[in-house]
Amino acid sequence: MKKILVPTDFSEFALHASKLAAHLAKKFDARIYFLHAVTIPSYATGAGNQGTAQDIAEGLFILKNVKRQFEELLKQDFMQGVNAVTAIQYDNVYDNIVQQSKEHDIDLIVMGTHGTSGFVNDFFIGSNTDKIVRRSKIPVITVREEVKNPDFKKIVFASDFGDGISESFRSIAKLAHLLEAEIDLVRIITRDDFYYTAPMLDTMDSFAETQGLRNYKCHVYTAESVQLGINEFAKRSNADLIATVTNGRRGLARLFNGSVTSEIVNTSPLPVLTIKAKK
Repeated sequence: MKKILVPTDFSEFALHASKLAAHLAKKFDARIYFLHAVTIPSYATGAGNQGTAQDIAEGLFILKNVKRQFEELLKQDFMQGVNAVTAIQYDNVYDNIVQQSKEHDIDLIVMGTHGTSGFVNDFFIGSNTDKIVRRSKIPVITVREEVKNPDFKKIVFASDFGDGISESFRSIAKLAHLLEAEIDLVRIITRDDFYYTAPMLDTMDSFAETQGLRNYKCHVYTAESVQLGINEFAKRSNADLIATVTNGRRGLARLFNGSVTSEIVNTSPLPVLTIKAKK
């Protein structure tokens, strides 16, 4: 892991993500790319020459304020010794994140979220939340609270262990290997999605063997819902990180559709690592 992208609006929640990213950057000698998206008139960015003097002044004030906030962020104690660069983009958060990820060959995206009403402020609200978390081909870690154990020594990976997750899981397995973490493979069983325990454990063992996992355990956990089951199991197992593979409304939709993924991200006190299943 050499490059980490951190979209930020400079809120408390974004600060939690920045601290985690800084810890990982120091651990892996990686570079952080901080990205802030703003909506200002085109003439304030040099893309046009129309607008009143007041409009132009307001646009320039916004840019100056963002640059000041970046300077304050980089001066934080936790940023000492971290290789970091900053960028300001305009409008369309999702497209900007996708573009920056491709241009800089990003390995991981770390984002802050305040929970039930989505990502922080208008910067992340709306369809961008689903697009980034559910559709990103790059692993995304979302953070609601300040991370207590950023070394992530115990990772819970929840899945139905069906077709379509093996290739994407390799990114999670790679991170676990780098962190020297134990992985708890867990299948959540609900009244509407019942499976016998023994065959399911055999399926998980076969999955682990195929992935070359060594430090892992297999579990079947019964709960009222998938979201509640994942959070309950993670708490009982003293996990540091929850990981899932999501495929939007297709394939794994019966277990990890968009709404379940969003619920986990918005309700888990732990950081959540998500990645889109590859076709």
